[in-house]
Amino acid sequence: MRQKNMKQQEKMIKESDKTAIKVCCTTCPQECVITVSLADGVIDRVEGQGCKRGKKFAEKELTNPERTLTTTILVEYGDKVYLLPVKTADPIPKKDLAMAMNVIRKARLIGPCQMGDVVISNICGTGVDVVACRSIKEENHAC
Repeated sequence: MRQKNMKQQEKMIKESDKTAIKVCCTTCPQECVITVSLADGVIDRVEGQGCKRGKKFAEKELTNPERTLTTTILVEYGDKVYLLPVKTADPIPKKDLAMAMNVIRKARLIGPCQMGDVVISNICGTGVDVVACRSIKEENHAC
């Protein structure tokens, strides 16, 4: 009898070591709220995903979250200065976002550019390029 009580107590202790974290999935239109259970800091169980991509998203969000960075960069063309919308070609680690913004903030482009042109290659050593989201074709023309 005493041994049974000890096992129940051990089970209760192990259950209390678990942590549940809720993640809102953004990989599909369902926007599932996924519960990730951690046991001793390791992913134990993933529940609530409505599609195959949800589990992978939730695990990645807890281990190495990534984001696509969108912002603007200054372009000097003739005697005018334009703000050119840019984005990372692929997501970069969330921990590198501030450093990438500092690099972009200091950068200046000169002359025309086409949508899709690489304006900064391998931003912060991530292996991801920053690309133009719009064209600046000629002086006094920003579209």
